[in-house]
Amino acid sequence: MDEKIRKIILLEYYSRLKGCSKIPQMHMYNFPELKEIDNEIIFKNAKFLIDENLVRGGIDEEKDHLFPWITRLTSTGIELVEKDQSE
Repeated sequence: MDEKIRKIILLEYYSRLKGCSKIPQMHMYNFPELKEIDNEIIFKNAKFLIDENLVRGGIDEEKDHLFPWITRLTSTGIELVEKDQSE
């Protein structure tokens, strides 16, 4: 499940990079493919992508809540997506 969530996030940000996203302003918690997934699981996977340097982003804290945010893919993230697409 984690791999699937990470792939959905990476592919959306790759689409945004290429200018062909249908949801360019949507937060990952609202991605159609992730709507049924618990936000804690999405958070864990977004944090993994940030920690592994596949995306640029961070974690904001508001009172008792943590919110991940991503601005773009890193070159490593781009290479991973393109490698996966060519296989």
